[in-house]
Amino acid sequence: MFQSNVPRHSLKFQEALRHTGTKKIHDLCTKHRNVDEALRLLDHLRLRGYLPDPLNLSSIIHGLCDANRFNEAHQRLIIFLTSLCVPDERTCNVLIARFLHSKDPFRTFNVIHRLIEFKPEFVPSLINYNRLIDQFCSVSLPNVAHRMLYDMINRGHCPNTVSYTTLVSGYCKIGELSDAYKLFDEMPEWGVVPNSLTYSLLIRGVLRKRDIERGRELMHVLFQVMRYEEDQSVNSAAFANLVDCLCREGLFNEVFMIAEEMPQGNRVNEDFAFGHLIDSLCKVGRSHGASRVVYIMRKKGFTPSIVSYNSIIHGLCKEGGCMRAYQLLEEGVGFGYLLSEYTYKVLVEALCQAMDLDKARGSFKSYVEQGRDG
Repeated sequence: MFQSNVPRHSLKFQEALRHTGTKKIHDLCTKHRNVDEALRLLDHLRLRGYLPDPLNLSSIIHGLCDANRFNEAHQRLIIFLTSLCVPDERTCNVLIARFLHSKDPFRTFNVIHRLIEFKPEFVPSLINYNRLIDQFCSVSLPNVAHRMLYDMINRGHCPNTVSYTTLVSGYCKIGELSDAYKLFDEMPEWGVVPNSLTYSLLIRGVLRKRDIERGRELMHVLFQVMRYEEDQSVNSAAFANLVDCLCREGLFNEVFMIAEEMPQGNRVNEDFAFGHLIDSLCKVGRSHGASRVVYIMRKKGFTPSIVSYNSIIHGLCKEGGCMRAYQLLEEGVGFGYLLSEYTYKVLVEALCQAMDLDKARGSFKSYVEQGRDG
């Protein structure tokens, strides 16, 4: 394949070798998913005077990462760099993003350090910095993540809301509220405005410390901030985090207040909000509370989803509330819902254990009629 009458060290030979070798290595790594064969070919070509280029580096590293061989990819990258095969800035950022998939923030930080060592003008992207901050926080090392914030600032980046929100969450996660507050207060200095998710995550940290009054104060601010947040997905995430937190901390009066008053207004989709309230209550074993939310929904003109109905009925049966579960079943059938076979089975078993055979028969009859109609 690589036979040629041209002298091996001539420019034409090197160009032909480079073109053919680069394409073959790329195809082996992408089309054939055979990175080992690509590595063997690269070693063979190097014996013939071939000098690897950044395209080879990119293909090999991507191939190894695709095979979840991140440690080997790290070692190969260092070999390429020490051979003065240094990629451009865009490729550097793409490679960092690939190493971030390994979920090993220390390895990724080492990759960044080595890239900067051989390419001093290189500045990792803000997105990569933010992802690295998140990974350090996810392993309960917000202090290390905080250094990444200073590093990005020193390299010319201005941190954004994602940078600060991630760090605030990281410090709250390990109970370091004072550090979280410092970051929160520092945001305006960089022209960064806390969004609804920032407030929601701070509230989670405050409530974990059982500072209920401060948590309520921040909740009031949160609902005001939600009204001005343009990105509804941010509001949805903030709302979900708040409700999960309130349920975990046992603050059910606040949960029912939200269901009754919907203080976030129309800045969170109502069906999503009610569905998440029900789901969070069921997860902490409060299915009776979830059925109360169903009542509030219907009073406001909303109809719970079939998923919510199934979840509540299962939970009520486990918690000894099969009578309320039977009530919900009848309501669901009235709405025309086709409840799952497993839901009927759980309810019939619970009613039989409660010795209410009439309702058990009624549930079974509903199931048979549903099957006939289907």
